[in-house]
This record gives sequence, C-alpha cells and structure tokens, in this order.
Amino acid sequence: MLAPGLVLYLGTGASAARHVHHAVQLVWLAEGELAVTLATGTVKGRAAIVPARTPHAFASPPGPLALLLVDAHGARGAALDRRARSLVGEDIAYELATVDFPRTDLSLPEIEAWLRALFSALGVGSTEVEAPSRTTRRAIAYIERTIDGVPRLTDAAAFASTSPSRLSHRFTSEIGIPFRRFVLWTRMKRAVEAMRGGGDLTAAAAAAGFSDAAHLSRTFKAMFGLSPSLVLPFVEVTGRPWQQRSSAP
Repeated sequence: MLAPGLVLYLGTGASAARHVHHAVQLVWLAEGELAVTLATGTVKGRAAIVPARTPHAFASPPGPLALLLVDAHGARGAALDRRARSLVGEDIAYELATVDFPRTDLSLPEIEAWLRALFSALGVGSTEVEAPSRTTRRAIAYIERTIDGVPRLTDAAAFASTSPSRLSHRFTSEIGIPFRRFVLWTRMKRAVEAMRGGGDLTAAAAAAGFSDAAHLSRTFKAMFGLSPSLVLPFVEVTGRPWQQRSSAP
C-alpha cells in the first residue's frame, strides 16, 4: 500500500544489504526471528524499528512479514521517528502485543484501522490529521495539474489565494507531510498508475515527471529504501491512511 508518506508491504520475508533512507522502518515477523544490523550491533527478535537516516541491514526467514516505512517529515512521521530512537536496538514484539499481525488480504479500510492500532501500541500520539480545507484542496489540484513540470509552493499559494507561509503550515497540518514531500508522493502515485496500466519503469518515470527511470529509482530508494520495480506494479494506492477530523472551510 502506498499512501502520502507511507509504504506498507505485507508478504514474504527477505533480506536487505546495508542501506539508509529517509523513512522510519518497522519490520515484523509473524513467527521466527529476524536480524537487524545497526552500527551499534545486531538486534534479533520478531520485530524491530529503525529511525530515519540510520544505516542498517536486515535478514528474515521466508515467512509472513510486515514492513512499514514512514517518511519522517511531518508531525506523525517525526513522532514515530522520536519513538523509534527510544526503541532502537530492541526487540519490540512486546510493544505490539495488543496488535494482531496483519493478514495479506486486508482491505484498505482494514489496513487504515490496523495502522492506527499500530501507532497507538507504539505509544505515538494521535495519528489523525485534519480533513483538507478548500485552500489545501486547491493546492492539491494545482499540484496534480502541474505535476509534469515543477509544482512550486509560491504558485500553489497564489492559485489557492493564500500566502506561501500559511499554505505551508496548513498543508503539513491537514495532509500530514510538507508540500514538497506531497509533490514527490503525487509523482509516485502517477508512476503506480502508469505501471498498473502496463507501462514499464521508463514509461512510469516519464508519466510521473521524472527525468528518467534512474531518477525515479534513486528518489524512491532515498525515500523508502526499496526498488520501485519490485513495489510499484503491485501496490494499492490510498489518499488517506488516517482517520480525519473536520476542519475549517
């Protein structure tokens, strides 16, 4: 599942060589033992969490695995990153005792509910974000109509009849990630649509406004540490992985 600032993989366990990315990473096995190697040593257990921008490698047996990657930009990602830094180096399976291991056939609404339960179990504050106001909706419309070029905050603010500083604050509050990160997510969503329509990585990159397939791959790996060719053809897209509360028009 791909959502603004978030990738969730439910499938078979695997291994990843030492790497680093901008996302907080949680890896959880249904059974067995995984190994997450950090600069301070190797964590062994059923579940581990790695803060953003922390070099790591992991290996797990070929069984059911949940891998969650959350962009550390924005309030909810930053809150999870702070929690990850307090838990890094530990087997956190005990923290997840109140959460069922996710089935691979969960619907998007069920995944959204599972994510809320997961964040709650980790002691992270509310994951709710405000339902987008008219100003933010107009900014999103601007991003989607200019995604083939370079959407800019100043131009989006003018289109939404507000100031750049006010739009920047509203966007992060109501969407959960900053304007520039949302532009990247919109490009990723466009790439998913192209690949699900039968295009290859080169076509997906062009459709999403990246200079080439290598640019798309570098950006996706920097954000989430995953190869887009392995993820994007199979991903489901949702616009809101969190319960939203009402906001002003």
